[in-house]
Amino acid sequence: MAYEQRPGDLSIFAETDKRNDKAPDWRGTMIVPDDAKPGDKLEVALWVKGGRGTMLAGSVKQPRQRESDDDGFRRGADRSVPGSGRDDPFSDPIPF
Repeated sequence: MAYEQRPGDLSIFAETDKRNDKAPDWRGTMIVPDDAKPGDKLEVALWVKGGRGTMLAGSVKQPRQRESDDDGFRRGADRSVPGSGRDDPFSDPIPF
């Protein structure tokens, strides 16, 4: 069964028929994800595939939204200092 691209899939192959120095080194196709709109910034992930690294396969999707508090920490992150008995790593009176 042949590989069939789905929405969000990206396939890029090493160019084997370069006719001049300005030709691309890689060329491929992508199917835009179903949830993408014109002008959306998308996240791309690539993996080396094929013999001798002649193909890159990947996915394209909406960027992952990272939840954070106003202080820059991710929500639910453990802010304690292991083994110190302190909950706040910045509450130490010694400034260094």
